[in-house]
Amino acid sequence: APPAPRGIARAPPAPRGTPSGRRAMCAPIRASVFEYTRLALDTSLGISLHDITPQVRRAIRESGVTNGTVNVLSRHTTTAVTINEAEGRLMDDIRQYMLKLAPPGDPYLHNDIHLRDGPPDWPGGNDAWRAQEPRNAHSHLLSILIGNTLAVPVVDGELAIGTWQSLMLVELDGPRKRTVGVQVCGTRVGGEPKKIDSSEPSSNAASESDQEKASPVSDGYEDPMDALCEDDPSADECKVFD
Repeated sequence: APPAPRGIARAPPAPRGTPSGRRAMCAPIRASVFEYTRLALDTSLGISLHDITPQVRRAIRESGVTNGTVNVLSRHTTTAVTINEAEGRLMDDIRQYMLKLAPPGDPYLHNDIHLRDGPPDWPGGNDAWRAQEPRNAHSHLLSILIGNTLAVPVVDGELAIGTWQSLMLVELDGPRKRTVGVQVCGTRVGGEPKKIDSSEPSSNAASESDQEKASPVSDGYEDPMDALCEDDPSADECKVFD
């Protein structure tokens, strides 16, 4: 080898078959994850809001993603998704405000069903299609205003949302059977995650199941923090306005 320039030290190469002096380290295996699932909900009459945060959190846990993003999609043209506080009286306010923005009784071209043609392969033809078609133009307009997708960061396996924030499906033409698309994207450390089996006994399985079944809607839901803040308004939890 040519001599090193003056002032620059060059370490001699390690002999073959001997360690170079550095300890071998095993880095954790990180896998890229893109897992998609659908949430199924039965919604309430007219306009209603449904908290889907527990179900989205469950999807994140089952995916094993530690850091990434969760995408939430409203899969219907008369529903929407949003982030806000899942408090019963506020959800009633939202429902009333939506009705003022797009009153169902106003004249809309979409509601002139007698002037519209249904799908060409509809059983029974146009008359049968028109008989079942709802007059719901206001629901379509509100869906556009509210939005159909959410993208929320996932940090250390948890939703990076504020203290009072919840992910909600907004039903604009209920009651219906609805589905919400949830895709968790990010990195997972290690192998395949263990799927959560609701039949397995655990300290928190019952509470998680109850939370997912009890998605609050705009009729009678009470914020669990109300009692705390009424008893102790100075509590730190009551001073946060995320």
